[in-house]
Amino acid sequence: MAFKEFSGWNEKTELQAYVIFRKLYEKGFPRGIQSKLCKELANEVELLDAGNISAKICNYKSEAGINNPSRSSIDTKTNYLKYKEYSIKELEKLLESL
Repeated sequence: MAFKEFSGWNEKTELQAYVIFRKLYEKGFPRGIQSKLCKELANEVELLDAGNISAKICNYKSEAGINNPSRSSIDTKTNYLKYKEYSIKELEKLLESL
C-alpha cells in the first residue's frame, strides 16, 4: 500500500477505520456512534483526528454503495474489496498481528 509518510494513515489505521465501518454497518449506522468510535481511535493514534477518521469511514460507505461516490484512496478501495467478506472477529484478529 502506498501511504503518504506523514499522513497518519498506514496499513493498521486503514484497517482500524474499516473495522469501525463494519461495526457501524452491522448495527445499521446508529446515530452518534460513528463520532464516538472515531474519537476513541483518534485518541489511540498519532496524526489522525476524529474528522479524518470519520471521512475515511464515509469513503468506505461510498465503496459499499451506501453514500454517493467519493474520492476514496486506492488503499481504501483495495481494503474494501479485500476484507468485505471477513467477519469483524477475523478483522480484529488480523489487527492484532499488525
